[in-house]
Amino acid sequence: MGLPLFDAQSDPGPSFLRYAELAGLTRVPDTTDLSAHATTVVAVRFNDGVVMVGDRQATSYYVANRDVRKIEAADRYTALAISGSAARGLEFIRLAQLSFEHYEKMSDAALSLEGKANYLSPLIQRNNLSSQLVVLPLLAGWDTAHQRGRIFEYDGAGGCYERQDFSVIGSGSPFAESTLRLGFRPDLGRQEALELASLAIYEAADNDPSTGGPDFVRNIYPMMVTLTVEGFRELDQETAKTTFQTINDRRTQSGGVAGGTLR
Repeated sequence: MGLPLFDAQSDPGPSFLRYAELAGLTRVPDTTDLSAHATTVVAVRFNDGVVMVGDRQATSYYVANRDVRKIEAADRYTALAISGSAARGLEFIRLAQLSFEHYEKMSDAALSLEGKANYLSPLIQRNNLSSQLVVLPLLAGWDTAHQRGRIFEYDGAGGCYERQDFSVIGSGSPFAESTLRLGFRPDLGRQEALELASLAIYEAADNDPSTGGPDFVRNIYPMMVTLTVEGFRELDQETAKTTFQTINDRRTQSGGVAGGTLR
């Protein structure tokens, strides 16, 4: 089967979403939201970029999956994370990846990080305002033009807002955000940012039944990602295990009471 042809009036141009709609590749479900939900992801700025940490659990009326990847590379310098409907969220990530690649091929130019953030707004709006399978993403990356890390969050209608410190999505947000508010500093280093973001996920998992924390039995740990001048980098599971084991050991010593060196 060949590629679809469009006349001058209907040509979708660099918009992959428009192309997908005209080619019949997308559809809006009319079912109620019975799918598993993905939670919780945090992004924290530090002096050389952004770190992101996300739990791996998808939850319905039970634990539907313990090993979901909620953070993916949208391209070399950008990461996209999702919360809300897990199935639609993973589809949203794929659509965003294809959208960025399609735009660059059609325009022979790369989207800026801010352009990518704005590009996602109509995708979010289209999904959330026409479906009960709501998705709330989080975009972070290294801005090659301004040489700094940036974080963009969204509301349910697709409104895009840049955060200068940190951002949180998912049902564990109140607990994770409280931790980040207590521990964030503008001059955080990479390791400090990773430890703070990991602690935020640990706190969310400790208080929110839908958020999965470190699973020492199954050897499954939250994803840890850095976005710097070197691009997207996912830390290995051994690093994640060591980080969360340290937090868990401290919490064990304090009898489950948060405070002291944990902050």
